[in-house]
Amino acid sequence: MAKKRVRLADIAERLNLSKVSVSKALRDHPDISKETRELVKKTAAEMGYLPNLLARSLSSKRSYTLGVVVPKIAHTFMATVVDAIQEAATQRGYGIVLAVSQERADLERQHIERLLAMRVDGLLVSVSQQAPHVEVYERVREMGIPLVFFDRAIEGLGFSSVTVDDREGAYRAVEYVIRKGYRKIAHVAGTPEVLIGRERRAGYEAALRQAGLPIRPEWIIEGGFDEWHGYYAFKRLLQGELPEVIFAVTFPVELGIRAAMRESDPSLLERIQLISFSEGGLNEFYVYPHICVRQPAREMGRRALEILVAEIEREDGRAPQHVVLKTELITPEDYLRRFAVRMAVERTPTT
Repeated sequence: MAKKRVRLADIAERLNLSKVSVSKALRDHPDISKETRELVKKTAAEMGYLPNLLARSLSSKRSYTLGVVVPKIAHTFMATVVDAIQEAATQRGYGIVLAVSQERADLERQHIERLLAMRVDGLLVSVSQQAPHVEVYERVREMGIPLVFFDRAIEGLGFSSVTVDDREGAYRAVEYVIRKGYRKIAHVAGTPEVLIGRERRAGYEAALRQAGLPIRPEWIIEGGFDEWHGYYAFKRLLQGELPEVIFAVTFPVELGIRAAMRESDPSLLERIQLISFSEGGLNEFYVYPHICVRQPAREMGRRALEILVAEIEREDGRAPQHVVLKTELITPEDYLRRFAVRMAVERTPTT
C-alpha cells in the first residue's frame, strides 16, 4: 500500500500548532520563534514531509524554478558554469531545470517553450551554434519572463547578458605568439551567426593587422564549435601550406584538431603550436602544453544567476545589464609552472 502523503495539517496536529504557524515556521518567517521553527523542521523531516510546490506557486505566483538551456555540457567550461548557477540558485531558494540543445536551434526553441509551459520564473540561456529562432525570444519578452544570456548571447533583443571580452582575449593570444616570432597563423573559427564566433575572429584578425601580417582566407575556416569541426578543418588545412600556429575558437575544436594531427602525422603535434579559447581542465598534463584563453566560468554562472534573480524579484523592472568579464591568457610556461608547484606540494612529506 502506498504511503500517505504527509500534509501541513498532520504536522500541526502532532505539535498542537495551527497550520498557518507550521507553514510560517517552514518558511523561516520572523513571526515564529527560532525554537519553534527548528522543532517544526525537525518534525517535518521525521514525518517525511515534502512541500507542495504547485500549491506554493499558485499562492505566491512563483515556482521558484529557473530554466537553464545550454548548447553542450560535455566539457569543463560549460559544466563549471552550470555548477556555479546551481550553487548560487540553491543559496537563493531556487531550483533549476537543465536542458541541452545539442547545438540545434530547433531543440533550443523546444526547450524554451517547454520551460515556459512549466511556469519557470526565469531563463538562463547560452545559444546554439545555429541561427536562432528569434520568435521564441520575442514570446519570452511578451510574457514578461526575465531572461539572461550567458557565454553566447543574441544582441538587440533587450535581454541582459553575461559574456567575456572575446575579441580582446583572442587578440591577446594571437599577439602573444606573434611576439614569440610566429608569422603563419591560421584560425579554425566558429559560425558568424553566433556572437562569440564573430568576436573571436575579429580579435584574431586585429592582431594580424596590428603586426602587419596578411590575413589569408585559406587559413580561416568557419564551421562550428565542436570536435568534428576541428577535425575536418585540419584535414582542409592539410591540403595547402601548413601554418605554424592554429588558433581554435573553442577547446573542443582544438581537441578535434589534435585528433586529426595524431591521425595524419603525430609529429605535427610538436611542429604546430595550438591555441584554444577556453581550456579543458587537464591541460597541464598534455605532452605538448598549449596556449589558451581562460574564461572565468564560475564567475560567469554566478553573475548570470544574480542578475536573473534580481530581475525576477524587482516589481518595477530594470534596464538590461550587459556584464563583460575579462579573460586570462595561459601560456605553456604557466602550465609548466603550475605543474611543478603541484608536484612539489604532493611530494612534501606530512607529519
